[in-house]
Amino acid sequence: MVEPGRLVDRVAELSRLKTLWESGQPGLAVVYGRRRVGKTRLILEWLRGRRHAYYQAGLWPGNLRALAEAVAEQLGLEALRGAEPRSLRGLFELLSALLGGERAAVVIDEFTYWLRVEPGVVSELQYVVDHVLPGTRLLVVISGSTVGLMQREVLGGGAPLYGRAVLRRKLGELEPWCLPPFAPRYGPRELVEAYSLFGGIPFYLRLLDDQAGPLDEFIRLFGPEGVLEDEPLFLMREEFREPSPYLALLRAIARGARGLGEAAQSAGLPTSHASRYLHSLIDLGLVEREPILFRRRGSLYRVADNMLAAWLSIVEPLLPLLRENPGAAMARASALARTHYARVWEKLACRHAVAELAPRHGIAPVEAGRLVHRGEEIDCLIIDHGSGALLAVEAKWSTLDRGEAEAVARKLSDKLARALPARLRGYRRVLAVYAAEAKGGAPPGVELVEAADLPWGRGCR
Repeated sequence: MVEPGRLVDRVAELSRLKTLWESGQPGLAVVYGRRRVGKTRLILEWLRGRRHAYYQAGLWPGNLRALAEAVAEQLGLEALRGAEPRSLRGLFELLSALLGGERAAVVIDEFTYWLRVEPGVVSELQYVVDHVLPGTRLLVVISGSTVGLMQREVLGGGAPLYGRAVLRRKLGELEPWCLPPFAPRYGPRELVEAYSLFGGIPFYLRLLDDQAGPLDEFIRLFGPEGVLEDEPLFLMREEFREPSPYLALLRAIARGARGLGEAAQSAGLPTSHASRYLHSLIDLGLVEREPILFRRRGSLYRVADNMLAAWLSIVEPLLPLLRENPGAAMARASALARTHYARVWEKLACRHAVAELAPRHGIAPVEAGRLVHRGEEIDCLIIDHGSGALLAVEAKWSTLDRGEAEAVARKLSDKLARALPARLRGYRRVLAVYAAEAKGGAPPGVELVEAADLPWGRGCR
């Protein structure tokens, strides 16, 4: 378990923020990203020991007065106590005069809540950024968890604050390799399972008890009466006024629909409507296009958020059974989870092959993705046109002995022979089989990679 107060990874983000502080430059810094990803934790770690005031906005009309009180209290400015500012402009004009050139930061966390209650606040903040902050050493830091609202109303083209931030950072999940500090008792296989279920979301990982298995913990937290039981639906309601069609589309993709038409049909939506919903889900980072080589049209999709994909494909279908017969539900959940793990393992295998395995064989990835051609499918194909070489990957979420690994590699070679475009058939070939675990060593001429070979802990502090 991660000890309380420890910030895992985020080295690059902290470095950028520290550089901004040390520059003395005034202005607006924006940190945004999905709920639970660690925005507040990052900001407060950055400002520890530096003069700042922190305020978390809410869905109420008194944010301006509450912000003034927080600034007065935390910065020790007696002249601000009891002040009744009429606008954000008035508050920051007074604050800049009181600070007198001193370096300080004012953090408005969950700024989008304030924006929902008072849409005009973003224009007020624009005035502050343009006309009050220049000539001071004051930073205004805003964060937001409603990604769509931040992109549309705060940062996007035409929005009042477009192009005005001196620092803008969308905070993503932790790398999968950063999970070991959260679950030191887990072995490599369990770490892959935990990542498949919880993703790289620090808040979820801190709640994980690694004395139990990852699936047991996921259902304990996200299942009936779990502390995060409402989390998936809350995430959707935060982003969408009417979440039902978006949720239906996510559900279809999480349960195996891959193309737009298939997902629309499964979700009961007209394809034209589903296309619009799908683009919104992609913009928010909830769905991603799967890289498919040599495919000119008809993209394939997958749910990018592991927690949502796991909840929709494992927990939601079993909710009645989990309430009535938890033992029987867990047996069903284990079977569903294996399918989910296999999908995430394919993605991790391709990622590892691109970053680690290909360079080891002198292959500089120019193209990488799934190959779907002539009825054949290869999990990942990495192509280096410069040297005329390719690396083909088959990922199996199972334990393979030497004979089984050799059979998988032989089948992979046969698929390559049938599916490769003619122009690539003379390329040097490297075959790789990724397995959850391997026994008996690698077959001749085949790279055999297991979960234990992934770079757990590398680059994470």
